Amino acid sequence: MIDGWTTVSSTVQYTGVRLVVRRDAVLRSDRSTGTYEYTESVDGVRVVALDDKGRIALLEENVYACGQRLLMCPGGGCEPDEDPMAAARRELAEEAGIRASKIEPLTMMWRMPAGARTREHLYLARGLSVGEHHREASEADMELRWVPVGQAVEMCGDGRITEAGTLVAVLLAAQRTAVCSGSLAAGTV
Repeated sequence: MIDGWTTVSSTVQYTGVRLVVRRDAVLRSDRSTGTYEYTESVDGVRVVALDDKGRIALLEENVYACGQRLLMCPGGGCEPDEDPMAAARRELAEEAGIRASKIEPLTMMWRMPAGARTREHLYLARGLSVGEHHREASEADMELRWVPVGQAVEMCGDGRITEAGTLVAVLLAAQRTAVCSGSLAAGTV
């Protein structure tokens, strides 16, 4: 809890398969009171799979909750007690049929900190081999696209990529790979 804040009460308003909705009454450090409603769910992962041609794997899929077809890096939810890196490897293989010899963390971010107590772990995968995917029924409409990193960065800026974890992961991966190759200093990101 935040220093000086006290949770007066916490009640579960709804429990679903992967989601809990809570309502907390709090006493803030200035002695004012407040009520916070938020969701809790398992952590998630997104993986930027970068091939040796400088392209990343993006999945185009229908996303029911937002009612749109989105471009996203492979990823999804961690299973209960699953290590996020293991979840990243699992999701990459299940959704895109990709296995990576090396996966490194990019960052951890809060999905929607004002309304959800859920983190997103972002990874960069290299040393790829592509095989068969093993998608769930809800993922049957996914289409794998290989996009050059520079184009993916442009897509983040022009509204073609709009999912938060993918936006951050693509931009951080572009920065990391540019720094590693020295092109950031040359201004050629």
